[in-house]
Amino acid sequence: MFAEFEPDAHGEPVAALVRLATEMDLDACADLAQQRNGGERGTWRSRLAVDLADPEKLLVVVEVDGEVVGHAGAGWLSFDPELAVNVKDGWYLTGVVVAPSQRRRGLGRRLVQARLDWLAARADRAWYFAAAANQASLRLHRELGFSEVTRSFEVPGVSFTGGVGVLCVHHLPTPA
Repeated sequence: MFAEFEPDAHGEPVAALVRLATEMDLDACADLAQQRNGGERGTWRSRLAVDLADPEKLLVVVEVDGEVVGHAGAGWLSFDPELAVNVKDGWYLTGVVVAPSQRRRGLGRRLVQARLDWLAARADRAWYFAAAANQASLRLHRELGFSEVTRSFEVPGVSFTGGVGVLCVHHLPTPA
């Protein structure tokens, strides 16, 4: 599922391009999502196509040598107050996928930063949640300015590996 936490493991940095996703990227993104998460490729492609078409969502990709090797999303999330517990509507980072062969090369960091830059023009804060077991992701986001808010929350339809999630917030700089 997610990368094993190896804080001292670092790959070689790589030249990469982070850009807005296009319709032509959806197959590669769906393949990456299916490889990491399982499920049906067509279902992943459909979900990503919906995000791509939504003006309140962002889908970015990262290319290495002209090949899409990762993607990430962000967008406005609203929660049913009768089902959600201790979580607020807001602008959220919504998942990063990087091909296993390309991990630990700075690509996830670039994808997070691209989404934070996009959100800074829209909001004063960005939210993010992950499994407490996903130490690699939590460390990366902490290094980029996120701080833990709570581990006592519920997002409808979301379960966390190990049963515990971490809700984090980043206070974004005010645009000049």
